[in-house]
Amino acid sequence: MNLFLSIFSGVLLALAFPKFNLYWLAWVALVPFFVALARTRNWKESLLCGFFFGIFFFGIHLFWVTTLFRFVQGWIILGWIALTLFQTLFILLFVTILYFIGNPKRVTYAFSLALLWTAVEWLRAWGPFGVTGGDVGYSQVQLLPLIQIASLSSVYGVSFLVVLFNASALQFLTDKRKWQALALSLVLIIGCYGYGSFVMGGGMGDEGRIKLALLQPNIDQKDKLNLAMVQPVFDVHEEMTRQAMKEKPDIIIWPETAIFSYVLHDPPLFRRMRKLARESRAWLIFGTPHYIGNKAYNSIVSMSPSGKVVSRYDKQQLVPFGEYLPFRKILYPFLKGVGYYEAKFSSNPHPELIKAKDLKIAAAVCFESTFPDLIRKRAKRDPDFILLVTNDAWFDDSSALYLHLNTGIFRAIENRKYFIQVGNTGLTAVIDPYGRILKKTKVNQRKVVTFKLPISQGM
Repeated sequence: MNLFLSIFSGVLLALAFPKFNLYWLAWVALVPFFVALARTRNWKESLLCGFFFGIFFFGIHLFWVTTLFRFVQGWIILGWIALTLFQTLFILLFVTILYFIGNPKRVTYAFSLALLWTAVEWLRAWGPFGVTGGDVGYSQVQLLPLIQIASLSSVYGVSFLVVLFNASALQFLTDKRKWQALALSLVLIIGCYGYGSFVMGGGMGDEGRIKLALLQPNIDQKDKLNLAMVQPVFDVHEEMTRQAMKEKPDIIIWPETAIFSYVLHDPPLFRRMRKLARESRAWLIFGTPHYIGNKAYNSIVSMSPSGKVVSRYDKQQLVPFGEYLPFRKILYPFLKGVGYYEAKFSSNPHPELIKAKDLKIAAAVCFESTFPDLIRKRAKRDPDFILLVTNDAWFDDSSALYLHLNTGIFRAIENRKYFIQVGNTGLTAVIDPYGRILKKTKVNQRKVVTFKLPISQGM
């Protein structure tokens, strides 16, 4: 029965996230798991419950990884299993600590459990293999008033609230005399919702507007990786840029690695980029691979209307097994047949803000937006907005694209900045400092999105 409850709990929690989006389930999904842990007779049984919860929850939640099958074939199944097991280790850590310090009979049990869960979520984000996918707080993006507390506590504060309600419900169900934690959790939830409703009711300054044009070219990943398609892919971006020029934007933004070439070191393409910038009379911001010496970077470049390269951002947080191969000496002999590990990107530990039209832009590439602390450090430098360029074409129309956008909603709220996301195949979106999506494309849609951005937000 304990194993069944743990599995059932893992499935319920997975359903709270995209694409199922049954967010309300998160408020009760953990109760069966916590009941199972309270019923176990020894630490071995607790670990077994944690293991089954973890593999079912993360196995479902991270299943989007398998969409990489068309690029690396069966290797990705092994990768999905390994990632699921690795994330399950954190659940085992939670279960182990809870077994030795937790006592369901204590009044403070629910708060201790919620704090421990939140601490483990925070721990999961650290290190080169950090992952934030599955953090409970992300399931609540549909409750915008409630998640406004993220501006004070990050996404982890929302996770704490949801887990606290689950834990206090467990205490009340097992002993009706233990109602205090449940009552307090309800008070906190109502208070946070009220706070969020209040702050969202405030007006936003709109002095001085900058018109942005965001390009979603919708290039299939196979075509992006095909060297014979470099010119046709550039043609698509050029045509869309000329389409955007009709709206007279101040800044035109292309997605991550828009062209599969080192544009700044490719004379024909670089000349075309400069010509396009001069003709558009706009700033161009585009993602491109770049190299200095023997180091290659996944970069974002800003080019002035005169065709001058003004600033460059080099990606800091790289994707393990995607942009570099960890433990290369050991793993390369086994994985060289995959064909993606002949070269690697390097990390820039000292990233710069992007500059365009007297604006400072906190830039990020791809899954960097999933890390609260990384984006917060850049937001502390008082940028005018946060920009994420990404290429989620690798993952087709899987839940990865929607999970990715949800993290952007939290980054906007946490830093009270506009969050602009520009994706190759989607999702491209404009998110205001309160997490409201003002504009959004569909997945696998070729579209130019224009938006007038308030640069003086009056907050």
